[in-house]
This record gives sequence, structure tokens and C-alpha cells, in this order.
Amino acid sequence: MSNKTPPIAHKQARKHTTLVSAGLLAAAMSPAIAHAESESRLETIEVQSDKVIRSGYKAPNTTIGKRTQDLQNIPQSATVINQQVMQDQATTDLKEALRNAGITFQAGEGGQTEVPIIRGMHAGGDVYDDGLRGAAAQFNADTYNTERVEVLKGSAAALFGRGAAGGVINQVNKSPYIGTGGDFAVGLGTQGFKRITADVNYAFNDDIAVRLNAMGENADSRRKIAETQKWGIAPSIAFGLSGDTQFELAYKYDVENNRPDLGVPYVTTGDKQKIAPVAAVDQFFGYNTDFEDIKRSALTAKFDHKFTDNISINNTLRYSKSDYDLMVYAPRILRGQDNGDNSIVGRALNGMKTTKYDANTLTNHTDFNAKFDTGSLKHDVLVNLELTREKRNNYGIANLRFWNTDGTAASANPYGFHHGAPNERYHFSRDVDKSSVLTTRTVGVGVSDIVEISPQFKAIAGVRFNHIKTENSPTNGSGSQARTDNLWTYNGSLIWDWMQGHNAYLTYSTAVTPVAYRVSGQSDSLDPSQLVAAPEKTRTIELGSKNAFFDDALTVNAALFHTKKTQQYYRDAGFIDDVTVYGLDMEVAGRVSDKLNLIGNLVWANGKMTATGDPATEQLNGHFPEAAAKFTANVWGNYRITDHINAGLGLRHVGKRYTHSRAADVQLLPSYTVADAMVSYENKNYRAQLNVNNVFDKKHFTTGHRQQAIPGERRAVVMTLGYKF
Repeated sequence: MSNKTPPIAHKQARKHTTLVSAGLLAAAMSPAIAHAESESRLETIEVQSDKVIRSGYKAPNTTIGKRTQDLQNIPQSATVINQQVMQDQATTDLKEALRNAGITFQAGEGGQTEVPIIRGMHAGGDVYDDGLRGAAAQFNADTYNTERVEVLKGSAAALFGRGAAGGVINQVNKSPYIGTGGDFAVGLGTQGFKRITADVNYAFNDDIAVRLNAMGENADSRRKIAETQKWGIAPSIAFGLSGDTQFELAYKYDVENNRPDLGVPYVTTGDKQKIAPVAAVDQFFGYNTDFEDIKRSALTAKFDHKFTDNISINNTLRYSKSDYDLMVYAPRILRGQDNGDNSIVGRALNGMKTTKYDANTLTNHTDFNAKFDTGSLKHDVLVNLELTREKRNNYGIANLRFWNTDGTAASANPYGFHHGAPNERYHFSRDVDKSSVLTTRTVGVGVSDIVEISPQFKAIAGVRFNHIKTENSPTNGSGSQARTDNLWTYNGSLIWDWMQGHNAYLTYSTAVTPVAYRVSGQSDSLDPSQLVAAPEKTRTIELGSKNAFFDDALTVNAALFHTKKTQQYYRDAGFIDDVTVYGLDMEVAGRVSDKLNLIGNLVWANGKMTATGDPATEQLNGHFPEAAAKFTANVWGNYRITDHINAGLGLRHVGKRYTHSRAADVQLLPSYTVADAMVSYENKNYRAQLNVNNVFDKKHFTTGHRQQAIPGERRAVVMTLGYKF
């Protein structure tokens, strides 16, 4: 599909500007790179809103800072994964896109969707959709309707409200544009992968346009019988595209019917510094009765009005709904069996884990932006207001019954086998009753000001107040529980533009996270201890620099950061005193030459959890945060061999990680390095692309929970054929 400038966020044509850029290391390299720049200037590309954008991996302006901004002017580490990157990597969901941002994942509770970890901090409630907090089960949403994925690292609650301790993730949806075009693609691959997507835009005139995106996918797994089936549709219509007043109405409906995979069991070693032995990587230990059914829908209305060149207002109203139903078995090692090697896996039908709920969110966001001068100071003031109500109905599962295909009752514990594969199949029935209603109401008001003191110096200050009330109402008549929090968060930054295209910055930011913030932002039920607990408090200090080279074609950034969270809630154990993570974050994106595009990220981190005085958590004392790696690195490059042929190659490395588990069962998972490759042919209308992920078929584990590890994707080959007009 032609990658057009979205109408509301990017109405005016702009010169293609920088992605996240330079850093402390890059600053030292600047003289050498500047010399190379002077010798190899690239042709400037002027991008109009009705032209095809073919500028590679350097992102356009972003709205991750709640304004339309050049990424170089955001004084925090940020990554934008644009449509070109996602197309070249054959990305199909959010988790795959986030490989480019140095993000790891924590296994979901009870087999539910994996949760992103940013700089060692849980980001389960910090996934946004067009700047609005995402619905439950959103963490791994499909990207068929995604224009780009934005990641802002560091505490960001002064912009986004509750949570945002380690950062936020924002999916920007596709919008109608002035012009007519379409993109159709069919993908076929190993493990029965089949996928079809459609993206069609039609403009009635210079003011009104409609757009339709649709997707269908069916994929098996090397670990039979795990599978994924999903489809989605996203129509939208926009009015006033060429005027100062714009309105967009969009709807999105996604359905998933999956057989989830809780991985393979491992033996806890008793030594938390020793990597857990994991066997039978290709074995599926679940049952045919395992399932995960998800439905997500959202109706969104956006209004934008520009009073003058310096004063504007926008309002977004959304009603979203999600239904989640999960039943899955978690395998466990049976110790002390006759074989003596702890390799027998116990599997019990009555050990099924179940989660069922439906959630809905009604939210309204208003942003007022004004630019003005006071004497020699130039101000860019943003005032925002959030009104949100989130409600979730939780359901209890009772009388779970299984029987064989011949109608006889099934054994409660039919298997204890040594690396074997079960062939039996079962039927089941259950009783479902509503168990509780969880409601959260939020009123948030924020103000921020970007002050230009001189052409070389800017100062940024922001403050936000959140009034949050959460109420949990069990249906058994035991009485409701409620908690109200009035939370203040702040941020402040200094930016020094010491040379055109090069700056250095210092940022201090805070976040406050109610422990009960997992209302519709995460797929799990509320623990009563979460509701009465005091909020987690986080503060981050970041020192970095951003640089652009080759006429803004290439950007590199680096930042030193230090984050500390107090009163950390650790599920299955309780509370720990604090968590500290510090390190170096580096990124590169854009054109190195007219033939080579790069996107890459490197994060080195250290730190620890402090847990004293509580036997339930003291075994975590001194550990690095769960599911976070001390070192991650990824790079992807695309080389244009001819005008029509491209080749891509990438490496992904994730270091050792502690599993998410009870304190006594925490274990290390091994590091891994995976290579990916791509080759494509493309002309004006047709595209053929071959992707090979995990080229060397590396066995690895993406995350772990309790006593099982989740295997990563083995070698997978996908051929995509596309047609555009």
C-alpha cells in the first residue's frame, strides 16, 4: 500500500525528518561522520501527503510526545518502527515489531498473553492505540491496520497518566488520505502459515475519503497441536482533509481463536544463577481442549480543529470492548520417578488454568495546543484532559468435566510420560458464573510547556494530576472494596542544540502506578492485596544525545539512564522494597547510503531488586528484574541490489533472563542469538518477497513462567506476493 501521510496527525506536507538519533557515543564520533557527510550528501526527498513515501527506515514526525514532533526534539529514548520496516520483516503482530526496540517479554499469568518489559519494568498497562490506553489482550495485536509502532522509553506518566514506569508503546492506526490506492498481499509459509491482507483507500474529493483494511490468518506450529486463527476488519472515513477542521470515524473488529502453547517444563536447579535444563523443545504438552478465544472491537471518533497556525484543539472519543476466554494446561516435571532423571512430565486434566472476562472502556481525550511568545521566550504549551471509565466483568469456572470420545469419563491424571506425545482426545463441559465486577474511573489533567530560551537551548516542564477510583464488587455478597488515589507526576528536561542536527539533553521524569492498574490493561483478575496497596512510585534520570547525519537521512542516539521504583508488587510473592535499573540505550535508523538502510537497537543494563524482611520475597534480594535481559541487541539492514531487487539481513540477541515465578522457583533462561533474512523483487504494481526467520534453526526460549519455558520460533519460511495500485 502506498504509505501516505495520515490526515489528522500530519495534514501538512513535510520534509522527511529524523527518527531517534544520536548519543553520547555519537557525539564523540561527530567530526568523522560529519566529514563523511560532507563527501556523500544524499538527495533531499520532499514528501507530499499524496505521494508514495519510499524513504526507508527513518521515521517521519511522531505523536508519541502528545504533539506532532520531530523525534530529535523528544528528550527521551524513542524508537519508531514504520511500515517499510514491518513490510521488509514480514511483521504480523505487535510482538514481532517490538523486536526492533530491545523489548523483552514476561510470560502471562495462567497462559495469557505475554507482557512487554521496558527497561526492566512491567509495561502490561502501557500499550496504547492511537494514544489511548489499549484494551485487554492488546499486547500482541495484529499489525494489519498499523501505520507505525512508537516506543517511548523512560518514565512518561506526566504525558500518559497512571503507569508508564519504564515507558510506553503506541500503535498508530492507518487513516484515510487524499488519493486512491490499494495493496493486496497473500502470504504462504512453513507450518501451514496462510495470511491475506487488503488495504484500500478511495477519495471522493479533496475533503472526503474512506479506507478499509482487512486481514485473515491461519497458522500451525512446529509444536503440534498449537495453532493460531484470526481475522480482522477496520473501516474508516474522514471529512475535511484539506481544511482546518477534520473529523474521522473509525471502527476495528478483531477475532482470534487459538490453541495456546504454555511451553515445555524445566527442572528447577535450586541455584538461581544456574541455567535451567530444558528438554523436548519440539514437544507440545497441552491437550486438544486447550483454547484461547479473543474478540476486540473499538469505535473511535476524532475531531481536529486549527484556529490559527499556532492554536489548535483535538478530541478523541472511543468505546472499546474485549472478550477473553482461556482454558489451558501448564505442564510440570514429576520429580523422583523411576527413570531417575526428572524427565517425566505430569499432566492432569483437573490442573487446567482458566480465565474468562469481558471488558469495556469509554474514554475521551482532549488536547489543546498553543504557541506564543513572552518576551524573548517562545512557548509551546499543551493542556490535556482525560475522562475514562473502565469496567471488567470477571467469570468463575466451576464443574469442569472431561470425557473420552466414546462418552466414558476421562481420568483426572491420564499422563505421566517420558518425552512422549499424547494421542487421546477429549470433550469437556463447564459452568460459567459472573464472579466480580471491577470498575476504574479516571480523571486526568496535564500541562506541559516547551520553552525555547534561545536557538541553542530549550527547557521542558510538565505536570499531571490523576484522580483514580477503583472498585471491586464480588457477586457473592461479600461486599465491595474500593480505593481512591490522587496522583501527581512530573517531568523536566533541558536540551542543548550544540550544532545543527546534533543535541544533548538531560531529563528527569516520574511515574506513579496503582497496583490495581491492571483493570482492562491486562488479562488477569484482581488480587485483593493489589487494591489496598499503596501505589508504586518510579523516577528516571536520563542523559543522552541525538544526532542526524547525511541531511537527516541517518539518525543515531545514545542515552545513559537510571530508573528506580519503590513499593514494587511481585505477583505470587507480595511486595519488595525497590527495583533499580541503570544502563546504556543506543539506537540507529535510516540510510547509510542510497542503497543501504539500517535499524538497530542496543541496550546494556544492570541493577537489582531489594527485598528484605519478608520471607516470601527475600529470596529475590539482589536479583535483576524478572524477564528482563541485561544485554539485548538487534540490527536489521536492507540493501538495494538493483532498482527492483532488495536483500535484507538481521540479527537478534537476547541475554539471560530470570523467569517470572514464585520467589523460590526463580530460574535463569539461556541467552540466544537468531538470524533472519529476506530477498524481494518489486516494481510499480507487483511484489514478491521471501523471508526466512531463524535462518540457522536456533533452539531458544523467549520467556518463562513458574516451571515451564516458552520456546521461540524455529526456522520459518514465508513467501509473500503483493499487488498494489
